[in-house]
Amino acid sequence: MARAAPPEIILIFRGTHQVMSAEKILKGGGVPMRLIPVPRRLTSDCGLAIRIFPPDKDRARKVLSRAGLLPRSVHILREGEMYEEEPF
Repeated sequence: MARAAPPEIILIFRGTHQVMSAEKILKGGGVPMRLIPVPRRLTSDCGLAIRIFPPDKDRARKVLSRAGLLPRSVHILREGEMYEEEPF
């Protein structure tokens, strides 16, 4: 039996410039993250998003809040490859 992937959180921003700024801020704040293409099930004006994992959500929120750069929307991957929007 295949092991289930850990849930991931996708941060969607208003545009490429914001995503790139958020990447720099998160890395500088020591938050493990990855720049990824926006998943097909989600829509965005920008083709890029940031993936983090649930244990890092609070730290990501603090680091981005201090910088005044919060995502437009936040989605968590649930079972069955479905994303659910949630507050950040």
